Amino acid sequence: MEIKIDLDLPSIISQAVSAERIQPIVDKAVAEAVGSAIRDATGYSSPFREALQTQLKEAMPHGLAIDDVAKFQHMINAAVTDAVKGANAESIKTAIAQGLKSAIPAAAERIKLSELLKEARGAFHKEKHEAFYAHYKPSEYGGGWLSLDSDESTSSEYRADIRIGFNDKGGAHSLKLDGRDITPKSVPNAIGRFDGLLLALYVGRSSVELDIDAEDVESAASEQWD
Repeated sequence: MEIKIDLDLPSIISQAVSAERIQPIVDKAVAEAVGSAIRDATGYSSPFREALQTQLKEAMPHGLAIDDVAKFQHMINAAVTDAVKGANAESIKTAIAQGLKSAIPAAAERIKLSELLKEARGAFHKEKHEAFYAHYKPSEYGGGWLSLDSDESTSSEYRADIRIGFNDKGGAHSLKLDGRDITPKSVPNAIGRFDGLLLALYVGRSSVELDIDAEDVESAASEQWD
């Protein structure tokens, strides 16, 4: 049996590449190309992402998670409500401004470890002739862990009220504050200047310059005599 098929190839090709058939294919290709370009421009290591992270860190008091934003907004709403009771508009503005200044203290992009210890002495209300607990444990990969406590007789770095871990560039990767591990979903109940500085380190708004060693850390926390 002989089967003979005659195909009008020019006509078939002409119909296949007609505008109404090609357009959806072109649209899909263009959308995929644009999507790929956007991912490249806003991806993990893109300048856009880095700039956005920097601006968010500067804008947020602590944490970038949605939970933290909601909790902070709740704190502000509560503060406004309390301030409104029995106060006039000007005193409300003053109270809120002072409260925010205390809760979100200005933090330098870089602070020396020696300066951080001076801040700790002030936060612990220790005079020069008084000592407090400070222990620095270097990591073999760079950086290390700084443990602090107002009680100089603290028996172990793990029992200290404050313990903050740094990487080799001075960025904080962990923080224990008032004996409690801080996480992106937790917000401290009270924030003073020193606590605010520690939180600024924890969220990356600031970093530490490791200008002294472990022995110097303990010496800085000991009794200081002229």
